[in-house]
Amino acid sequence: MIDLAFRDLLEYGTIPQGITHLVGPPNSGKTTLLYQTCRGLKGKKALFFDCEINFSAQRLMEVNLNYKVELKNITVISLFDKSQQIKTLMKVHNFISNTDYAFMAINGITNHFRFRSSDINEMSLYKLLTLQMAYLNMISKEYQVPVLITNQITAFREKDKRIIRPVANSAIMNYSDREIKLKHVNKKLWKAQQEKEEIFYKITNDGLETIKSRY
Repeated sequence: MIDLAFRDLLEYGTIPQGITHLVGPPNSGKTTLLYQTCRGLKGKKALFFDCEINFSAQRLMEVNLNYKVELKNITVISLFDKSQQIKTLMKVHNFISNTDYAFMAINGITNHFRFRSSDINEMSLYKLLTLQMAYLNMISKEYQVPVLITNQITAFREKDKRIIRPVANSAIMNYSDREIKLKHVNKKLWKAQQEKEEIFYKITNDGLETIKSRY
């Protein structure tokens, strides 16, 4: 029986222990879901690493309007380039060692690692991301802090094929406890897939909302 992490994220703001990898195209609700998880803080704190540089306090409060979420309990660290991301994420223990964090989120972990040509050797990028993931996996277990990572599907295609895939997916999945894929169904409908389970949802001003059936 798999853990239905996406339903718990949506309905209770609960992130399961370990690393949850959330992957989907632009506008699939990944960042909104990060904001929505703050509903489960209950007085604890959240640590956000923003690799996409798009954090919006206004949107966070809009999504959590009817919940007791305070901005003072949310620490946001913007990572402006690959070098800063590597240096900062490899020192996460300095941020969480003496603070009661309910969870840690990394929005767009591969944003600074994208490339535009299939001719570029991926090995160096994989090594850097693998080191980060191995370290985050260790930190998550040592400090018992759940980690939620978002990863955007890119237009990069497999060599000589027509397959769109997430950047460095295997490097991330080797150290993730679960993967949730977000997919577009139609104009109003999205679905989240975790192994063989599917949950349909829509994106509203109030956040992501699960629905019982397709439109």
